[in-house]
Amino acid sequence: MDIWFIGLFIFVMFLGAITLSYQMYNMIYLDAKSRGLKHPKFWGFFSLGGNNGSGGLILYLLGRNKYISNMNDEDRAGMEKRKKKALVSLCFLVVGAVATVITVVLFEL
Repeated sequence: MDIWFIGLFIFVMFLGAITLSYQMYNMIYLDAKSRGLKHPKFWGFFSLGGNNGSGGLILYLLGRNKYISNMNDEDRAGMEKRKKKALVSLCFLVVGAVATVITVVLFEL
């Protein structure tokens, strides 16, 4: 029975991680597009990977400061929605991790 709970909570963590990555991609894509960077989809994808988990994100954040943001109201509203969805995804990730640890500790005793 405990394996079923652990599997469920790992699925919740996985769901949170995937949706958080998707929201991050879309936020970076919108930001890169509003700043006029070439290949904004590439920057969105590049920022998700890296040897340390987010090395591409750091490079993007350092490089984007050279460009001025010209985000219109529609994109700004979309960015706010994406931020809220990313927060929900992060909550799923944290709740899944905490519940997995609690389940493992309780069923080990």
